[in-house]
Amino acid sequence: MSKREWPVEMTQSICSVFQVQYKKYGDRVFLMEKLGGMYKPRSWNQVAQQVQELSLGLVSLGVEPKDRVALMMTTQANWAVSDLAILHAAAVNVPIYPTVKAAQIAHIINDSGSAILIAGSPLLLKEVAEVWNNMPGLKTVIIPDGSREKALAGLSGLPGQVMEMQEVMALGRAFAAKNPGVFDERWRQVQKTDLASVLYTSGTTGNPKGVMLTHDNFLSNVRGGLERVPVYDHYVSLSFLPLSHVLERTAGYYMPLCVGSTIAYAEDLSTLPENLLEVRPHFMVSVPRVYERVYDRIMETVNSGSKIKKNIFYWARNVGRENARLLAEKKKPAGLFKLKYKIADRLVLKKIRDRFGGRLVFCISGGAPLGRELAEFFNGMGVRVLEGYGLTETSPIISFNTLEDIRYGSVGQVIPGGEVRIAEDGEILSKGPQNCLGYFNNPEATAELFDGEWLKTGDIGYLDKDGFLYITDRKKDIIVTSGGKNVAPQPLEGLLVSDRYIQQAVIQGDKKNYLVAMLVPNYEALEPFAREKGLRYNSRRELLDLPDVKELYAQRVAKDLRKHPTFEQVKKVYLKEDEFTLEAKELTPTLKTRRRFIFEKYKDIFDGMYTGSGNFIDINYR
Repeated sequence: MSKREWPVEMTQSICSVFQVQYKKYGDRVFLMEKLGGMYKPRSWNQVAQQVQELSLGLVSLGVEPKDRVALMMTTQANWAVSDLAILHAAAVNVPIYPTVKAAQIAHIINDSGSAILIAGSPLLLKEVAEVWNNMPGLKTVIIPDGSREKALAGLSGLPGQVMEMQEVMALGRAFAAKNPGVFDERWRQVQKTDLASVLYTSGTTGNPKGVMLTHDNFLSNVRGGLERVPVYDHYVSLSFLPLSHVLERTAGYYMPLCVGSTIAYAEDLSTLPENLLEVRPHFMVSVPRVYERVYDRIMETVNSGSKIKKNIFYWARNVGRENARLLAEKKKPAGLFKLKYKIADRLVLKKIRDRFGGRLVFCISGGAPLGRELAEFFNGMGVRVLEGYGLTETSPIISFNTLEDIRYGSVGQVIPGGEVRIAEDGEILSKGPQNCLGYFNNPEATAELFDGEWLKTGDIGYLDKDGFLYITDRKKDIIVTSGGKNVAPQPLEGLLVSDRYIQQAVIQGDKKNYLVAMLVPNYEALEPFAREKGLRYNSRRELLDLPDVKELYAQRVAKDLRKHPTFEQVKKVYLKEDEFTLEAKELTPTLKTRRRFIFEKYKDIFDGMYTGSGNFIDINYR
């Protein structure tokens, strides 16, 4: 693909990009969200007016260039409007996950020095109010229109002011009337090297660190991505991941902004299947867990069907796998296989694509390993899932697979303009315009992050002869057994969760003589198994303690890991009845397991698998 030429205005800042695009696209739809049971559009012109009013409202409240403004909101159109308003005030957006609790909110507000917080719901104000007295710098919280009464119910003596967004916009209109030219003056002073955002990484221990990303960090990442994956202005994308997460923000928001395409927002994850059919997106950004759930639902439907339907599906799946192989070899179906593929497509594959709306060109997958089996399954079926890799600290893309160049199990080739080097200990090092400035107010952590111009990712991996990058594990997660063997747990966990009976898996074994695992079953597969067997139980715990169920998991784990060396085989397993959750602090906001937290929380269970006490399953690899 030829390199796209970008006008200077489209490289200067996110503000200048928006100004170019709204003047170009005017009354065309930029943002869509579901209100009152149907999708309502906002044109580029409408968004531009809202951005100007809110931005000047922030200025009238005292926001100066380079000030930080916090934004705590679910994925919705007002997130984009608020972000653009903050940036047009020459200020810095500090996004906060709406799932974050009071103590961490206080840390982020205090560490960033944010005096204003834009909150997306009245419930979030209650979370803020709990610790507002511990945030002396926070002066104003902005809440949605019409939510004041609900937001303030039961609250009194707040140390700062609470305003609805319409009030702030009214301030902006009044400010504009008295100060013409200030809006343009503010956004035009923003340079590409200026700070655009401080993103506090979720982390697994301790307080999160604020990653400093510039306008050019984001825009260079978008330009590099678009150099290899074409996106057009008639495309519609579906956005549902948290916009506080850098992947959704860069690929699901700034990329459509740069292209001039339309963004539609899903209501939430539970309505995603319905929203896909309503929006019929051309592309979307997701994490592996969503693809896993789609796969599980497909398999549940198949396995509940007749024997004939099962046989047709499994035949078509095998045809899809062969098609996936051809895609990786840059070949097209030909000869007899072309006919087989056409039949498989009509009977099965097209029906799966239709679940995604019927006009999906590609999906982006990131945030965690997708797994080779899922990548082959969806790509072979014609749902092109392009797996990539990166960090918050790299804006985030370091590498990605494309429609033309794909290698299953890899995270693709390095983004144009970037470089990757593998250190002597196997750590992946990143260099390029995507690398962050460091950590806000934390020079010690910043110094640890870099080795000269190279950013240390903390991930272990390798490059193959064709420049495809493979991730083997997190550097800090490497297990060293008592026998001195190094074991990367993530690939093994990935193999386990690719089993239809396993939803989540965490492996332990550091300084021990064998590996153990805590597994969360996939009940959508396990409960039908129990019904077929005629098993009786009154609770999930009773179900998991049944001999037939224990034997099932002993066989599945042995099958999944049998081909691995003995020191990489899990010897004992504990079945946990409930999922690891965000609310229980077992997952990060990006749905990664908090490994150390889990080990500490369930210490007695993990220890019991080594001392021989407790309710565990022995795995026999005969």
